[in-house]
Amino acid sequence: MSRKLSAADVAEIHQTIALIAHVYDSRELDALPLIFTDDVEIELGYGEGVHLRGIDAARELFDQRQPDGADHQTVNTLILTDADGTVRTHSRYIALRSDGTTTNGDYLSVVVHTERGWRIAYFRSVLRYPLEPEAGPRPTAVTDEWRPTADRLPVIVD
Repeated sequence: MSRKLSAADVAEIHQTIALIAHVYDSRELDALPLIFTDDVEIELGYGEGVHLRGIDAARELFDQRQPDGADHQTVNTLILTDADGTVRTHSRYIALRSDGTTTNGDYLSVVVHTERGWRIAYFRSVLRYPLEPEAGPRPTAVTDEWRPTADRLPVIVD
């Protein structure tokens, strides 16, 4: 498969990833189809965590956001391509809580090109800091498939 993505593909993928925080924080539930495929798989955390499937489940999750919930910023999004053509994104997030404290983590996604444009088919959010003391070391197996290497960076074409 090709590692080639057009500049327009790259821009649209970045736009899709940026929409996550905007839609979640603003509870713009009608905009979820701009982000996710209908059969999206969502995981939150490590181990058991939360595991959901489908845009309706995503809508229920996003609708549970508290009015004073954290404000999220998505930063440093990488686009990676696998040998089989799978396109992944790895972003960092920073969240400012209403009490002034912060937290951060990683957004790990698999994006697919649909007739509606680039959408997230798989999304996982994992906490980096602060980790709970009883959580133990952060498992790296979760993020291994999203490690950047030179052979996984897309070739951008016109």
